[in-house]
Amino acid sequence: MRLNRRILITAITAVYLPAMVLAADPPNDSPGVLSGQQIEQALQHPAMTRGFVPSRGLTRQGTPEAQQSVNLNIPFEHNSSALQPQAAVQLQQLQSALSSASLGKDRFMVAGHTDAKGSAQYNKQLSLKRAQAVKHFLVSKGIDAGRLDTVGYGSDHLLAPDRPEDPSNRRVEIRDLGQAAP
Repeated sequence: MRLNRRILITAITAVYLPAMVLAADPPNDSPGVLSGQQIEQALQHPAMTRGFVPSRGLTRQGTPEAQQSVNLNIPFEHNSSALQPQAAVQLQQLQSALSSASLGKDRFMVAGHTDAKGSAQYNKQLSLKRAQAVKHFLVSKGIDAGRLDTVGYGSDHLLAPDRPEDPSNRRVEIRDLGQAAP
């Protein structure tokens, strides 16, 4: 009887422990929050595409290696670079992804974006300050500042160009720039 109980406990642990580890990701009651694992997958460079193997000196032209990126909805105060308290949930998941084994040696661009409300100059400054606020949060959580570059695009790269004032255009994009120099 004791042996069977030990086997049962071992089997239950093997099945449920991985699920419990994944439960460290954000709760499902946080709408629009990507988990650290989802961010990590979005930023990982894909393996060789479709088995393409250059042969006999042939090279592929016109297909620069795409940088992996992910858009995150980071809530800021209105017309400000101050992070709202609920931003911490998404930023902690981002910190977890950037600290992962697969991304831990890469550099990243933190790019701020705004909608098209307001002047172009104001939006560029605001988006840069927001990108810098995200960088500051990540650095305060242990991410090396040298791995993070910031840029503010303002409304130059709208996510929904047909709806320039749509809230989806207000976002922070994280782009993997590849491995950091040793």
